[in-house]
Amino acid sequence: MSIALSQALSLTKGMTISVVGAGGKTSLIFALATELAGLGHRVLVTTTTAIFHPDHGNQPYDKIVIGDIKKVCQYIPEAGQIMVAGQSHDPKTKKLKGYSPDKIARLQEGHSFGYILIEADGAKMLPIKAPADHEPVIPAWTDMVIGCIGLDCLGKPMDGQTVHRPKNFSTIAKLSPGDTIQADHLVSLAAASQGLFKNTKKNMQKIVFLNKADTRELVKKGRTLADKILKVCPQVDNCLVACLLDTKKRFAS
Repeated sequence: MSIALSQALSLTKGMTISVVGAGGKTSLIFALATELAGLGHRVLVTTTTAIFHPDHGNQPYDKIVIGDIKKVCQYIPEAGQIMVAGQSHDPKTKKLKGYSPDKIARLQEGHSFGYILIEADGAKMLPIKAPADHEPVIPAWTDMVIGCIGLDCLGKPMDGQTVHRPKNFSTIAKLSPGDTIQADHLVSLAAASQGLFKNTKKNMQKIVFLNKADTRELVKKGRTLADKILKVCPQVDNCLVACLLDTKKRFAS
């Protein structure tokens, strides 16, 4: 069943959403930002770590502000606009450096954003990761944390070509280098205290986002996996299976 992302996530105006994990965080953030802006909301996209400049992936936005948080506070987007903010831009990596949570809080207080979307983790464009000691960087006032996993990791070997921070993942999933990544290993990542939802608080909604369900087979595997995650992980509020290839193929269930 194909439904809107905001509907699938049961969003309410005023929420701050932090996105962690791997397998399409930036694509999810901008897909969600586009949908919310289309509903007339003012949307801020920023990061506590780093995020690709939206031009790098042809991501939609109306205004981009790069600089100190004081500079960002001078700009107020119009209703139905997406504003992207970053502290600095590195042309070599094509990424915007983010702000500390306390600085983003100033934006939250000083602007009437309908939604604030934060990329709070890095994954080097790989489909799955386990966080290091310093990750993820989730503001304490986050309302919802979306943990992303790319379903294209299934059946792949547990190595640095598929997993960001494979040593951490191998500890959580009890895998050895070269072992095949299976559905139960993703369940372990979602369930572990040092896994997908590391550094989250009890009052934060926790959503597992199984992305890259780009074929009927992956949709089927994703739905089976989602059911298992919800049974095994009581801290998870919902688990979505999604494809974000383009607007015609986008869905969540």
